[in-house]
Amino acid sequence: MIETELRDSTHAWVVELLDESDVSLEDNFLDLGGHSMLALRLNERIADRYGAGLSLRLLFERSLGDAVAELAARLQAA
Repeated sequence: MIETELRDSTHAWVVELLDESDVSLEDNFLDLGGHSMLALRLNERIADRYGAGLSLRLLFERSLGDAVAELAARLQAA
């Protein structure tokens, strides 16, 4: 399923970008120490692999999992 692959990829990239191993997709990106430049780098990786990126609004306001679920729904609808 695209959502499972997307969740796994996003988790791995967030761990790498934040240099933080204790990351859950239930966490908020900003609360983990993320910022706008890291969000853009994360989104670039996701867009390169999947052809579309996360909603930055959701990434900043909700959990990582919510942002991933929204992108997965868009990709599956396309």
